[in-house]
Amino acid sequence: MKNIQVIIALASCLFLGTTNAQELEDFKPNKDKYGLGKLKKGPKKIYIASFNVNFETYKEAVSYKASGGFRNNAKGEATASAAIGINGLEEADIQEKTNQLYNDFIADLKAKGFEIITAETAGKTKTYNDWQKASGPYVIQSGLPGVMTSVPEDYSFFYKKVSKNGKKKKGFLNGSLVPQKLSDELDDAVVANVNLYFMYSEAGNDFFKNAGGAKVKMFTNYRLISDYVVAALKKKGLRMKGAQTSDRINTIISFTKGKTGLGAETQYNGTLKKDLEIKGVIKKEKVVAYSKQTSETATSFKPVVIAGPVYSSLTKWIDVNSEKYVAGLYNAGSKFLNFHTSEFLSNY
Repeated sequence: MKNIQVIIALASCLFLGTTNAQELEDFKPNKDKYGLGKLKKGPKKIYIASFNVNFETYKEAVSYKASGGFRNNAKGEATASAAIGINGLEEADIQEKTNQLYNDFIADLKAKGFEIITAETAGKTKTYNDWQKASGPYVIQSGLPGVMTSVPEDYSFFYKKVSKNGKKKKGFLNGSLVPQKLSDELDDAVVANVNLYFMYSEAGNDFFKNAGGAKVKMFTNYRLISDYVVAALKKKGLRMKGAQTSDRINTIISFTKGKTGLGAETQYNGTLKKDLEIKGVIKKEKVVAYSKQTSETATSFKPVVIAGPVYSSLTKWIDVNSEKYVAGLYNAGSKFLNFHTSEFLSNY
């Protein structure tokens, strides 16, 4: 019997060692807050307007150098394209950890005595009059190039499809939500929004970029991002060669309560001062694509010259261990949510 107990104990240690292999870099939280002293007088009710776990699966970058020249020298246009994708990530694993992060969040709120307002109740407000309802669990395209979104099981929310040009985009977006107005309509309940972004690509700096050609440099670096710009080749509408879309994102948890004029009575925004790196999952690598411009020089025998275009492309696929990936995702997401939720709830 003792031998069996020893074996079980050793197996448990090995299991813990495997699941905790994903180390986190220094955690540097940031917060923007005001009016928290008024929370003790308000009701302990909260509505979770969004809870999204976003993760990158594919990244493409493009550099373009226009044709030109000086005097009797002609240079052709050059285009360089590089992409990094990941293999091996299982949707079920992502969904499981998304559910776990959400359930932990709910448990913290209930432990503090909060009542969770349902989507059915929130759906009766004027705010959500022309919005649509969706329910998890699911993993879908986020609407950002190469980025997926996971929504937890047993969770419902409302969305409105909008874009910068007023045209519909793929994905569930609630950027037009005014949380203080919704809070007012829910009898001053707290309105929470959670958006976590896990990225593995990082653009490299090159002081000699486009010197004699087009060059793309990218690095792999798995992390919970602080602030990031998702750039991708523009594929629709009026576009110039090398034109890219640009969407700024950031990891944030916000708590909004009450309405005063156009603003909120109480606000807490939890963010990161810097990216929270997740080690032991994706090896740091560099991917570089370069296209050197062709060059032609005019002579008395050849007074007219034309330099043709050149193009280079490189795609790198990286195999990942799905269990390690989602363990790192959970550890980083949990650290972020636990800190800011505790900071906000400590004011009650």
